[in-house]
Amino acid sequence: MAGDLMPGRCGVEEPSSTLRCAIYTRKSTDEGLQQEFNTLDAQREAAEAYIRSQLHAGWIALAERYDDGGFTGANLERPALRKLLADIEIGQIDCVLVYKVDRLSRSLLDFARLMEVFERRKVSLVSITQPLNTTGSMGRLTLNILLSFAEFERQMIADRTRDKMAAARRKGKWVGGRPVLGYDVAKAGGKLVVNTEEARQVQAIFALYLQHRSLEVVLTEIETRLWTTKRWRTRDGHEHLGRSFAKPTLVRLLRNVVYLGRVSHEGAVFAGEHEAIVEPAVWERVQEELAKEQKRRSVAAGACAQLKKNGSHRMSRTVASEPTERVPRITRLLALAQKFEELIGSGVVNNYAALAQVGRVSRSRVTQMTSLLNLAPDIQEEILFLRVDEAAQFRISEPSLRKLTATLLWNQQREQWKSLRRPAIRPEKA
Repeated sequence: MAGDLMPGRCGVEEPSSTLRCAIYTRKSTDEGLQQEFNTLDAQREAAEAYIRSQLHAGWIALAERYDDGGFTGANLERPALRKLLADIEIGQIDCVLVYKVDRLSRSLLDFARLMEVFERRKVSLVSITQPLNTTGSMGRLTLNILLSFAEFERQMIADRTRDKMAAARRKGKWVGGRPVLGYDVAKAGGKLVVNTEEARQVQAIFALYLQHRSLEVVLTEIETRLWTTKRWRTRDGHEHLGRSFAKPTLVRLLRNVVYLGRVSHEGAVFAGEHEAIVEPAVWERVQEELAKEQKRRSVAAGACAQLKKNGSHRMSRTVASEPTERVPRITRLLALAQKFEELIGSGVVNNYAALAQVGRVSRSRVTQMTSLLNLAPDIQEEILFLRVDEAAQFRISEPSLRKLTATLLWNQQREQWKSLRRPAIRPEKA
């Protein structure tokens, strides 16, 4: 018999009370959804039958449908799930029924986050095909095992997808992702086509760097010309606006082999199907100059460190002419959090407790820092390329992002992020 995740809510202790039950259904693909009776209908019918069997306990099925057809369970970005969570937050639901636990989520981390919401709102969860009763240790172990197998299946699918994408890369094909300045994605997809106006900008940026041999000078010139990073629109109509260039963005552009008509995969470079927009000789010269500039910076940074070590505050003109780049503290924290996650994922350390020992910080501090990884990927990218003056202007710091990291859904995070980056309106002086 199916069990609930919280005692006293979906049991029979209070048969006289009414338990409002929402039914959530999900299917990863949209195949077959156009049929008169599809998989989502079958999941709902089974749940309704289960609810009818509990009429003596006061269970009633809500008429509202929460059906996600064609959405993966690997994340929480699903319209019906968002509606379900919103209705839970306003107190319209007492219990949620699913056909299987993995219909709700295939990720252990996401499932734990959902359970936090359910527990806070005193909402129970019932899986009608799995005998779960997590009031005891054995039930909790069973639930974790089921979710582990569901996540293992998802990872196997992801591995197969990555293998297919790797094979396509080796053949020089474009396999998706964010397009770069100078190219558009063909309307039919699967191939890059040259954007003539943007291509001229890219060629000019390469020429400017060969002329000045300084990233700072080129960044100033780009800002003067009001050039931005790639602006593009997704197939569903969502528009990504271009951003001001930062030093990491500029370096990434100058080192991108895509401009040679090639593609890279796991350190190897293959001939691409798209047209090149930068001459090989120009690209090679730029790489040489970038290496020289990086060496100059390393020498300057070493000289600064040596001067500080000796207690001297005097710097040579050569060192002063090569300032080191300042990075906002929140950018450093996010980069460190990503490094922490990489260490765990690669098996260098086993868990956060071991990580805290290696990093010589408290376990709670590691948790605070890694909570930044709950942010939407595009927000993380903006933070990594945040300039010092931007961070100061909008007061973007770890405390100001706490509310965002606690927000479950990425679309809500993005709205809060927009508000955070909106300049404050100062009252006019009399």
